[in-house]
Amino acid sequence: MRVEIRPIERADLPGVLALCAAEGFGSYAEDAEVTWRALTNPGVTSLVAVEKGRVLGVAQMLGDGVIQAFLVLLVVHPDMRGRGLGRRLVEEACARAGGKRVDLLAEEGAEAFYTRFAHRRKPGFRLYPDPPR
Repeated sequence: MRVEIRPIERADLPGVLALCAAEGFGSYAEDAEVTWRALTNPGVTSLVAVEKGRVLGVAQMLGDGVIQAFLVLLVVHPDMRGRGLGRRLVEEACARAGGKRVDLLAEEGAEAFYTRFAHRRKPGFRLYPDPPR
């Protein structure tokens, strides 16, 4: 079996929503149309990992295509973790989004995955202009 990594298509959206819901990423799982817009707006690179029509992973990167990119979302199905799929998604998103560096905020427990890439640790924040309730 071969996992294909490619730009997201509308037909992939239910699989992406399911992955995000399973990870507790409510902002992505709550409203399909909002999520579709977020994944396909200008300046966004969104890729899926698909095998036989099943979405096994998703990566979303924002960037200016020249200097800066930001990895916003990376989710890999639990059955596929530890097989290099997350690395493939990140590397392909970096190649397609362009830029000299990628920033990200890691979920607790995901740090070990990201430290396998060439990196520098920096403190970060997530600001909420409209705080969640």
